[in-house]
Amino acid sequence: MRHKTCGSRLRFIATPCIVILLVAAGCANPRPSTRAPSPRPPSSSLPASTVPSSSPTRSPSQSPVLSVAPDTEIPASGFPVVNSCDPASVSGAIPVALPTSRASSLALKVPILEYHRIVPVAEAGKSLPGLVVPPDTFAAQLDALHSAGWQTITMTTLADDLQAGAKPPPKTFVITFDDGWDDGYNYAFPILAQRGFVATYFVIAGRIDQSGFLTSVQLEALVAAGDEIGDHTMSHFNLTGGSAATRQYEVDAAAARIAQVTGRWPESLAYPGGHENAQAVAAVAACGELRIAVIEGPVTSGKPGASQTPGMSSKPSATPTPRATAIPFPNETWANRFTIARVRVGPSTTPAYLLGELDRYVAAT
Repeated sequence: MRHKTCGSRLRFIATPCIVILLVAAGCANPRPSTRAPSPRPPSSSLPASTVPSSSPTRSPSQSPVLSVAPDTEIPASGFPVVNSCDPASVSGAIPVALPTSRASSLALKVPILEYHRIVPVAEAGKSLPGLVVPPDTFAAQLDALHSAGWQTITMTTLADDLQAGAKPPPKTFVITFDDGWDDGYNYAFPILAQRGFVATYFVIAGRIDQSGFLTSVQLEALVAAGDEIGDHTMSHFNLTGGSAATRQYEVDAAAARIAQVTGRWPESLAYPGGHENAQAVAAVAACGELRIAVIEGPVTSGKPGASQTPGMSSKPSATPTPRATAIPFPNETWANRFTIARVRVGPSTTPAYLLGELDRYVAAT
């Protein structure tokens, strides 16, 4: 067992009189925690209340049984691989609470923004330039939306609304980050928290605790702050190919690993590369804990007429398309919940352009 009680130490002591002394001493002076403090985002202006001063403490039942000292932070690689979405397969992790109401036919038009990296260009390494948004650009984009009254929800909340037939407040949108880079915590998180925003982080479960990616401690801190951790497969595998067994492993084992690390089963998934087909959707739907999944959507360049969908030429037409038709409206329903489109936001997306695009959603609802 992960946590030992004072009484459990009796079996290791042979002399009865010594037993009494040691048990009493053990109860009076409990073993100090070896859990390292949760790292704070690098922002002196971030209110202390938005980030826990130490890692959230799991109860003994919220982790698989491992032979480690009490309160020791377990790296993701220390957990056994669980190839199952059965909630019972990860002891104590909070399962998905499925609404009992009948699924609604309501269609929503909630903008879902897709980001990858929020990091200075000099620190982005070999990442594709179009996926790297500098922190000051990201902050300016969110400032424009926040000043105009836009507020965030997570993908899980969107799934709740779709299933219950509840319409979210006007000017509601979702922020998502793909791949689980550690700059999602180091740079993006404090910017979000300062504006009262939350986001959904789609993490590659096999890369948790690896260099450059989110750590177990950071993931726990994000969950404690109200952010959501979603499934992005174990290895960023293209779910449109491979065998059925491979697809199941990539989806299910990733979901279980996230449950092991955060103590909560994920409810949402992003298809790696945005690629999906019937067999990819079937693999996601077969994991009963997953209720919603997102694909790639059109790209915002910040210039009217230059938005594009995957596979299309990025060269703008001779006659720019009016901004009113640059990005198609989403059509989010419970029936198509596993193929929800997003809007990709890049470094060239100006705050004014992004605000204009989102304001179109308000006019359409």
